Amino acid sequence: MFDRKGQIKIIEAFLAVSLMFAALALMTPFSSTTDFERQETLKKLGTQVLVELDKNGTLGKLIGYGNWTALEQSVEILLPSGAFFNLTVYDEQMQKVNTQDISNTNLTNLQGRETTSVQYLCATRNSDVQLYKIRLQLAWAK
Repeated sequence: MFDRKGQIKIIEAFLAVSLMFAALALMTPFSSTTDFERQETLKKLGTQVLVELDKNGTLGKLIGYGNWTALEQSVEILLPSGAFFNLTVYDEQMQKVNTQDISNTNLTNLQGRETTSVQYLCATRNSDVQLYKIRLQLAWAK
């Protein structure tokens, strides 16, 4: 009498299309959490870089000697490729200490990107202890 094969194919096609739309609807919220996770990962990496440099006193020595080029190279080596950074060193009175930019990019490359900032306190290990506040701004190159 009636051919039911055609009806089953229509139901199967409808379910397949519904499944595709459901998958797309569920993917949208997860993409925003991925951006948040990338920023958190970048923040953790920045903290690890500063802790690693400060572990044996290298960070305080580089700041004390004003060796900004070596500090820039050290941070660039420790960060993964594809990460932009800008580092600023402040003294106890929050006056900028570094006399040149410590960055692997110019600030115009950071505009329009989601940046994260890491604050770190560093003390020199010589007889006259000096405290420095370090602000490391980070962004992914995308």
